[in-house]
Amino acid sequence: MPARSRTLLLAAALVSACVAQTPAPRDDAAPPPPQATAAAAAPSASAQAPSAVVAATSAAPSAPAPDPYPAPPPPDPPVVLRAGGKRAVKGEAGLVTSVEKNATRIGTSVLRRGGNAVDAAVAVAYALAVTHPSAGNIGGGGVMLVRLKNGEAHFIDFRETAPAAGATTEKVLAMLDHDGGIGLRSAGVPGTVAGLSLALERFGTRPLAELVAPAIELAKKGHALGPRQALTLAWAWNKLKHDPAARAIWGKGKKPLGEGERVRQPDLARTLESISKEGPRAFYEGFFARAIDEWMKKGGGYVTAKDMAGYRAKLRAPLRFSYRGFSVETAPPPSMGGVAFAQIMLSLERARAYEHEPSSAEAHHLFIEAARRAYAERRLVAADPDFGPEDLDAKITSLLSGVHLATRKPPIDPLRATPSSQLAVAAPEGAKESPETTHFSIVDAEGNAVACTYTLSAGFGAKVVVPGTGVLLGNALGGFSKDGPNVIAPGKRMATSMSPTIVTQGGKLALVLGSPGGDTIPNTVAQVFRNLVDWGMTIDEAVTTGRLHHQFQPDKLRVERQRPPPRVVLAELARRGHTIEQSNLTQGDANDILVDPQTGAVYGFADPREGGVAEGVSRAELEKKRP
Repeated sequence: MPARSRTLLLAAALVSACVAQTPAPRDDAAPPPPQATAAAAAPSASAQAPSAVVAATSAAPSAPAPDPYPAPPPPDPPVVLRAGGKRAVKGEAGLVTSVEKNATRIGTSVLRRGGNAVDAAVAVAYALAVTHPSAGNIGGGGVMLVRLKNGEAHFIDFRETAPAAGATTEKVLAMLDHDGGIGLRSAGVPGTVAGLSLALERFGTRPLAELVAPAIELAKKGHALGPRQALTLAWAWNKLKHDPAARAIWGKGKKPLGEGERVRQPDLARTLESISKEGPRAFYEGFFARAIDEWMKKGGGYVTAKDMAGYRAKLRAPLRFSYRGFSVETAPPPSMGGVAFAQIMLSLERARAYEHEPSSAEAHHLFIEAARRAYAERRLVAADPDFGPEDLDAKITSLLSGVHLATRKPPIDPLRATPSSQLAVAAPEGAKESPETTHFSIVDAEGNAVACTYTLSAGFGAKVVVPGTGVLLGNALGGFSKDGPNVIAPGKRMATSMSPTIVTQGGKLALVLGSPGGDTIPNTVAQVFRNLVDWGMTIDEAVTTGRLHHQFQPDKLRVERQRPPPRVVLAELARRGHTIEQSNLTQGDANDILVDPQTGAVYGFADPREGGVAEGVSRAELEKKRP
């Protein structure tokens, strides 16, 4: 290694409290680290029944003590985000970016008619349930982060819950072993309809029927199957074709429909019509609840009419942290993704990783080591907050504190990879998450913003459609762990990595971020965020740049084969002890938005990895369409 590079690395180690002060010789094994003090706790026996609004989950303690290991001060002058971009889409009066063109168009149509970002989000989500069935849904669940123009931020948790009859670890393991993690026994109680209704009731302005109408029309008249949707359908077909209702929708004889072929869903249209007329009650207590109850009883499934009637979406406070002068709001538990994302960024800030070039081995190495530790420790807070542990807030505060980041063992070695086996964390192994999710971002003319990530868990979920309803169910029950805080219980939400994020600077909206990708989500969100804040990329550059993934176990660094770091960088990372795997799979689908700090114009970009579409609204269009 050149002497100048080694000097820079050692300097970074000395100024950062969370990086090793003296690099260990490469051939010496570090001593066994002590176990983490925040041990996993069993669910609280005193957990109360779910309610529509729950206590806040916040990373900030009520009476913060002085941080003996403070982060570097915010940059002076402040970081200025770089607007524009050769391929970015501009919106003067709002913007929508999603994975599918029909859904994006429907969202911008709502904005042009004077609806706000939440109105548009509801319309987009219902549209994706029709046009992007591998992840868009009303039979699954998700999370939504809303920031209002007055500065208030709210997190809506509509993750699926465990049905009472199936809420034992033995039944989950049997479902995974015998059913392959799919089928009607893999389904949880759907949350999407309740979550969208709660968002609209609290923060929207338009009637539900108006927002569901475009999805109903698409389901009735049909739409041309898009290229990405055709590809995911082909991947899922060997399992999906065994369900008669699914085969009738997406099949043509024994084969799946192909790109450009028309998909009609009359049963789903009728279900959506019932929701548009009667609201969520039609889904949770009416036509659909009766249909799923009858079907589950006949097929040996677990979801009942009682489970459906008892479901409630939750309103929670976002998880908050600061990074280099930016205020970040992201997902609290039951998401463990927001905590991992926050810990990655706070570790990198203390390591001054932003001082390195973005494509350098130094920058990549520090990111990998921060991610390795964050993914190890996120399992400590993989919990539904309504079920405990009671000290969940305290655990989060501790994990994000300067003291913890500076003193955890072993510290980040700036020259050498730490074997994951040396990170002893007293938490059970988590469940593997599927990458087939979807994310969309929206900003309106008034500065309201929505980041929404929702899912059927695996692609096409449980691979079964409730007969007569057109509703494809998710297979969320596989998201519970064998033991620890994420163990299954009746009415409990499973942990997730979904991390919708909204960023402000000086009280002004700056970024709307998020991605699908299962376990990779926190790393994807962190890398896009770093590209924008630390290295001044435009939104299209930040999203297009290649991504890395390390999640503690397995102890491998995964890089995108189509967008790898330079060979010399990969060689240096290997020399430092990283085991590298080049993957043919892409990582994430970051449909993100940046707000120009100078003009307030909005720039969005749909990740080319999934072929989505971003569309802006001009000021003239908005004025013309307003009543």
